[in-house]
Amino acid sequence: MRWMGLALVALLAGTARAEPVALRVAAVGSPPSMQNMYLHIAFEEGFFAKNGLTVDKLLQLRAGPLATQAVTANQVDVTETDAEGVLNAVAAGGADLLAVAAPAQRVSYVIAVSPDITDLKALVGKPFAISRPGALSQYLVYPALEAAGIDRKSIIWVSIGGASERRIALAGGRVKAALLHLDFALQAERDGGVKTLMLVAPTVPGYPHEMLVVRAGLARSNPDAVTALVRSVMEACRFITSHRERTVEIYRKYSGEEDAVLAGRAYDALIAMHGFGVNGGMTREGLQLATDLAVKNGGLAEAPKLETWADFRFQDAALAQIGRVAD
Repeated sequence: MRWMGLALVALLAGTARAEPVALRVAAVGSPPSMQNMYLHIAFEEGFFAKNGLTVDKLLQLRAGPLATQAVTANQVDVTETDAEGVLNAVAAGGADLLAVAAPAQRVSYVIAVSPDITDLKALVGKPFAISRPGALSQYLVYPALEAAGIDRKSIIWVSIGGASERRIALAGGRVKAALLHLDFALQAERDGGVKTLMLVAPTVPGYPHEMLVVRAGLARSNPDAVTALVRSVMEACRFITSHRERTVEIYRKYSGEEDAVLAGRAYDALIAMHGFGVNGGMTREGLQLATDLAVKNGGLAEAPKLETWADFRFQDAALAQIGRVAD
């Protein structure tokens, strides 16, 4: 009987160690882009629960700046946002947050234009929709303009708002061009005769589309939970790349997109460009590029040290647990 008592003690101790960690998670985009579906997939397919995390619901936020503010204000523990948002928050001082992975590892933005625009030079003197001056939706266009010999000041930059609002403005003829998520560009093509002029990824190779961001306080107090989070999202990215039908189904659920063919086209394009971080996605080269662009384009007065806004320990630990796969 004594051995049974010891076994019971050991079982209870193991159960105590396995107590789930509750996390408050915010997803960005309303409606979301296909490339931002990794948090939804981790939630819907049980990857959070599998790795010892309790996520009761996904808070839906419209844009990256709101998500960054929510983490900084301790309203959520986890979110996704672009590298620019993290850099600006850290540079402003007092932002207790860290980038720990890049699940949307490659930029899938496209320059979408009205049917009469034939090339970048045709945009001179024309209205181009951006979220706000100096935002990612503006300065990711700069390298393409520079390569084409076009002065960025020759473009009429019009502040519209988030990606969905820019899509509507372009499809409705209010502007001649916009930087859009790939699936949003396909929607604008269907709804307003818009066409894709070019992908921006070749002009900013390695730039991460979206970062997985946590409260730095959580990383300090419970690093195992952050590793479990990164592992959950990494497994969600692997699920996405191998489960087309289910991914499209979940995307349509959250985005409200009724066109399964269009959703499938967006999925196939993202898979072709290796858009999902099956191995975490965050690289030092990509973060350095994001920093350099922010400084070059006036978003930052000076570059913050990498360790002040990103931490590779959790991505490395998750990879040590589940191994690396072909990217």
